[in-house]
Amino acid sequence: MGESAVSNAAITDAAELLTQKANLLLERLADRVMAAPTPGSRAWYAHRNTAAGSVKERLLVRIAIAYQAHFDLAEDIARARAAGAGWAEIGEATSLTAHQSRKRWDTTPAASRRQESGQLAIW
Repeated sequence: MGESAVSNAAITDAAELLTQKANLLLERLADRVMAAPTPGSRAWYAHRNTAAGSVKERLLVRIAIAYQAHFDLAEDIARARAAGAGWAEIGEATSLTAHQSRKRWDTTPAASRRQESGQLAIW
């Protein structure tokens, strides 16, 4: 930032706080969109353990909200992929095709993808 009266440490702290608050807000908004019970209540915990409240479904809702708000989705998409979300589901949440979403957010090296698919490269 050049010659500034604001320290880099203060900016880093503020960015971390913003990330924490944005994550909390996204969780609350996902609850609202999914018509979930009051966070922390017994009904809320029970709902989170159902298919409708699954980790994958919640992450896809978070992705859809964050995408519409033009947030960086890389971390949530990685978490959704780890929770079993497919590229088609992520594409649906972001209004993209499976191919477009994979091209934009897939961090797996191309060589690893070929090995996982069991197909041999022609070129």
